Amino acid sequence: MQGSAQPVLLLRGIRKTYPGVVAVDDVDLELFPGEIHALVGENGAGKSTLASIAFGEVRPDRGTVEARGAVGLVHQHFELAGRLRVWENVLLGREPRRGWRIDAAAAHAHVVALAERNGLAIDPDAFVDELPVGIQQRVELLRELDREPAILLLDEPTAALAPAEIASFFATITALAERGTAIMIVTHKLAEVMAYAHRVSVMRHGAIVERTLAAQTSGEQLARAMVGGDLPPVAARAATTHAPCLRVADLYGGDDERAVRGLTFEVRAGEIVGIAGVEGNGQSALADALAGVIPYRGTVERPPHARIGIIPQDRLAEALVPNWSIVENAMLGRQHRARSRRGMLVDRVHAREDARQIVERYDVRTPSLDATVKHLSGGNQQKVVVGRALIDAPSLIVAYNPTRGIDVGASALVQSRLMQARNEGAAVLLISFELDEILSLADRILVMYRGAIVGTFERDAVERAQIGRLMAGIA
Repeated sequence: MQGSAQPVLLLRGIRKTYPGVVAVDDVDLELFPGEIHALVGENGAGKSTLASIAFGEVRPDRGTVEARGAVGLVHQHFELAGRLRVWENVLLGREPRRGWRIDAAAAHAHVVALAERNGLAIDPDAFVDELPVGIQQRVELLRELDREPAILLLDEPTAALAPAEIASFFATITALAERGTAIMIVTHKLAEVMAYAHRVSVMRHGAIVERTLAAQTSGEQLARAMVGGDLPPVAARAATTHAPCLRVADLYGGDDERAVRGLTFEVRAGEIVGIAGVEGNGQSALADALAGVIPYRGTVERPPHARIGIIPQDRLAEALVPNWSIVENAMLGRQHRARSRRGMLVDRVHAREDARQIVERYDVRTPSLDATVKHLSGGNQQKVVVGRALIDAPSLIVAYNPTRGIDVGASALVQSRLMQARNEGAAVLLISFELDEILSLADRILVMYRGAIVGTFERDAVERAQIGRLMAGIA
């Protein structure tokens, strides 16, 4: 690592601006062979922009980038060919050939071995656009790991991985670093930083405000440096006793391994029911059935004319129109509400006021309400989605990974808003791959495995180890 070694990546005086925003402000950064360097900060702090500049994908307004060796980047928002299979995406442009033809059998075997070696289980023959978000993330990871670059930049690489997969992933990353690869990880997961990183750089408002060795700091100190003070507290849990708001009985739906099989449960007004499980065990089919976007068999009952707030799992594919403004996205799906209509026309005055409330309540970092969503950071995009789902005080909320890809301060804010909604009588179904999030928020926990509920836990009788075993299919 550092010592007498020369940096393989050297950034000097990097500055990048977008209309109304200084994304990166005079940043210096060095990356050494054999180190894992964590880059942390709030949403919109400039981390992803800096990674894209280091990769050569974004041109800085000023400053220099020197790289000694090939650079690989795993994007936060995937750049995959959806109608190609997994193995075709991993080896795109580098396929093994037999004569002039692609050797599909050899390519398939190569990707199987690569996935097994890195502990990232995947079906090489699956079409990418039919995979859930977490599995697509594995494809991105495998593609870059296969290229074995001298410099590897990872933007939120574990955002949709299960705990066991995260441990396996970092075992791979640590092994790469030990062989001399220089690795920079952009992440919000401070526990991972403390467990695996050698050095940490903290960004705030486009600048690096702190540099430290991971061994000489703590998660709490890093969190304070990221937000510039104390984290907002999560709202306290209030006592509630209400009737069922959502009843699901004998629910079947979805395709193949990701289907749901005979789910029966209820969510009462004034409670949070958490769905725990490794991704790919029916959670997407459950959420899609409740949202009415896939056909299903069984019963789904909710009060007539109930207001429903939905936070989808994939903000870009399912929740936002990237080329639309914040105002337009804030009213997306809400056009029929009286507040957003005036006669047959959209009431843009009220729509703009709704957008302003979302930006203020959720601290969305944007130069204006008219900024297109594609120019926001991933975390700020997520805050728009959450704010829109909750602004009409829904009586039923379906929240799928609501804090995915957002920083610790924003996560606390979103969790607090969900708890407030629960305290005010909303029924909340929380689907999350962050077990700590479920343990913190849920009144009851349902564990899903292969499309079925295999365990139910009340908040005052939670057994974390037992939940983990059930998530892995161990009775």
